[in-house]
Amino acid sequence: MFRRAFAFALLCLAFSGAVPARAAAAPQKHAAFVLDVNSGAVLHNDDGDAIRHPASLTKMMTLYLTFELIESGRLKMSDMITISERAANAAPSKLDLKPGAQISVADSIKAVVTKSANDIAVALAEKIGGTEANFVRLMNTRARDLGMTKTHFENPSGLPDDDHVSTAHDMAILALRLMDDFPVHYQVFSTRTFAYRGKSYRNHNTMLNTFQGVDGIKTGYTRASGFNLVTSVHRGGRHLVGVVFGGSTAAARNAEMRVLLTKAFTRASTAKTRKPMLVAKLKGAPKAAPRPSLRTPKPTNVAAAEPEPLSAKPAPRFAEAKSRETPIQIFKVKPVPMTAKPAAPDAGETTDMQDTPQDSAPESRPDTGEAPETGVVQTASADHSDDAGFLAAAERLGQRAEMLGTSGTAARKPAPAAKPIARPAAKPVAFAAASTPVAETEPAPAPPPVAIGDAQPSEPRQRGLPPSTLNAQAWALTGRSQPPPAQPQYEQRQVTRVSAAAGAYEVQIGAYGSIAEAQRALNSVQDRAKKLLAGVPSVTHPATANGRQIFRARFAGFDAGRAASTCTELRRKGVDCFVMAGQ
Repeated sequence: MFRRAFAFALLCLAFSGAVPARAAAAPQKHAAFVLDVNSGAVLHNDDGDAIRHPASLTKMMTLYLTFELIESGRLKMSDMITISERAANAAPSKLDLKPGAQISVADSIKAVVTKSANDIAVALAEKIGGTEANFVRLMNTRARDLGMTKTHFENPSGLPDDDHVSTAHDMAILALRLMDDFPVHYQVFSTRTFAYRGKSYRNHNTMLNTFQGVDGIKTGYTRASGFNLVTSVHRGGRHLVGVVFGGSTAAARNAEMRVLLTKAFTRASTAKTRKPMLVAKLKGAPKAAPRPSLRTPKPTNVAAAEPEPLSAKPAPRFAEAKSRETPIQIFKVKPVPMTAKPAAPDAGETTDMQDTPQDSAPESRPDTGEAPETGVVQTASADHSDDAGFLAAAERLGQRAEMLGTSGTAARKPAPAAKPIARPAAKPVAFAAASTPVAETEPAPAPPPVAIGDAQPSEPRQRGLPPSTLNAQAWALTGRSQPPPAQPQYEQRQVTRVSAAAGAYEVQIGAYGSIAEAQRALNSVQDRAKKLLAGVPSVTHPATANGRQIFRARFAGFDAGRAASTCTELRRKGVDCFVMAGQ
């Protein structure tokens, strides 16, 4: 009897030890982060910088890029999007539109916000990027530029992929940028119901109806992520953004969010001391393009850059462009107004709870039903078919603006090297509708002798801070073909070309709001490329753009050939740059 009791005790002990071991082996899903929007202070951080799966929170970035294109004047709410076979085959949650069906941009945005429709997210990606893969490149570039240093996207919807990761902190940053950069468009996140083709869909974010002051923004769910939520709430002059990852149910996630926000309000500030990144978006021509730098697939003709891997495990397509580089051309431009592998999902996954029309079940019930081109740019170089769609998408989105100011997130500011102005685009392009061929412009001749032109800046339409793009300058430099009639605002400009003496060229990595910022950026790049820049002097050139003082950060003392090769090597290291004749 004693032996049996002893054996039973040993068995219980062994079993009790095995359970924690098994639990410890399970992947961590939970994280929580609360940010004071007024002050930028972090009020709660529980694994906020730990790598997690964002699920449908991914669609916040998909919408960010959509809003950029709308603000640039190259996409309208009334424009129609055609559903491709790839989009139609996306895993649920979805609107279930058939291939060839059309949906307006306005309805697409609401479908992504409320129903979290994966098919529509893919359709938007194809409309903007030409292909889903090209759009993902843009997503990752934006994430890097916004300071989302631990985020890497593999698709526009958040469908499961081991390499598709983010953090609660990064998602808080993205929420802030949506509010700061698109205050009008951001209001769509408060949409409670979406009516389409006789059906009404409720927003998955039930916090809109159950917690005072909530104005958005997005929910997400996959088996790998658990129940995720980003919430924005205003009360009594205070404004918080909360992020919860890995809830066991939607109800448990919402309950945790309510507790976190209620506690955080006792420490939140009513004084608006946080300074958003000083970059604005204007409607209209290329000068209106929003902020982030687009790392184009390779340098061609003007000064494009090859795409850099954006995570520790880059997709092969990112690296393939390196073997197709062509020489850089050099331009001298006048300053213009500035501002500061898709993977097949598991059949049992969904990027959000399966939604039904208005009489659907409560949000706490996840989907357990096992459902969980634009025009091509032609360049003057050899075979660039893989990158043509991306270059078109980059131009249509608008190129990176020169930046002033600091990051809007006081808790973590991106490294200075992450905020340079974009290089000129690989090819000046006049864009038409997605179904219309893209007009081609001939590139300027390559050195020697080096062709240098002077481009007159376009006057910006004021909306926030005055932006500009360096690609717009290069676009204006080579204005030989006329833009399509549908886009008259993209007027080609005639330029005068002169020769420049060899031996006095500089490599510019960005323009900044202060000498200190410019010098920090130069020091950062020198640290990353010590051997390449050994003995190379760095300079800062003060300039005034649209009434604002800026400082251009450059490395000097190159001849034309070495300047071009140095810039190419810097791009391989992930540094934006372009070549200028010395001042």
